[in-house]
Amino acid sequence: MNLSVSAWSFEALPIEGALAVCHFLGFKSVALAGFRNRGESSYDPDVVAADPRHAADHLLPLLEKYVLRPVDFFVQFENNFIDRAINHPDQAVRQKNIDAFREIVRFCQLTHIPNITLLPGMEHLGLTREQNLETAADVFRTLLDIAQPAGITVCFEPHMQSLTDTPERALELLSRVPGLQVALDYSHFVLQYVELERIHALIPHTGIVHIRQARFGKLQTRHAEGTIDFVDIASRLKAVNYTGSLALEYVCAPWFDVNQVDTLTETLTTKRALEAYIPVT
Repeated sequence: MNLSVSAWSFEALPIEGALAVCHFLGFKSVALAGFRNRGESSYDPDVVAADPRHAADHLLPLLEKYVLRPVDFFVQFENNFIDRAINHPDQAVRQKNIDAFREIVRFCQLTHIPNITLLPGMEHLGLTREQNLETAADVFRTLLDIAQPAGITVCFEPHMQSLTDTPERALELLSRVPGLQVALDYSHFVLQYVELERIHALIPHTGIVHIRQARFGKLQTRHAEGTIDFVDIASRLKAVNYTGSLALEYVCAPWFDVNQVDTLTETLTTKRALEAYIPVT
């Protein structure tokens, strides 16, 4: 178990600038973004899929230069939740995502990224919850068939406004896809006034953790204003022999007013508060 940082916390910078900040903040490992049309530090997932070797040849020297080990590649195929959703009603869209994912796995092999995180899909209008859920499960089963032989873990991040917007709904998807894990971000549930005990139920199914402070009704706060006890969460993770990363993930975006926080200051403040309990390796 280690403390890492998300490069997209500094997405106003090009990828080299973001990795330089991660390095000079004292981090040894980093989560990387594959976001479409968002930020300067991200790799466009379709561009990566079109030529995974070229993308890897760009990233590897930067990781070496800034002495950073990659822990995750967070893929968002579009800059909204609908158009390229994992469980999109159009089979052609779903196949496009699967085909891109196959090449993204190759990119992760080349760059030694052990984990890919995706979004879980949506509640599409005109379809029942069962239909939306089973479509997502079917796609994730296909993605696992691609990723597991390559030694790569697949996670989804339960989030507000998604198919898995509560811990119980996330568990429902997990129950249908053996081997699938969650990218656990407490803030998405705390925003919705979900009690911590309900969120803790996801810990045994966690592949990566995203860390940022939040409180009831607020997706992201300054460290001093948050209510999440990450030391306790780290203890609970250790109790289930969790060996993955806890990636600091303060972001600057208009969604739920998370652009009201200085990501640089809060990343450093939270790192200093936690590094005595979670090793920065």
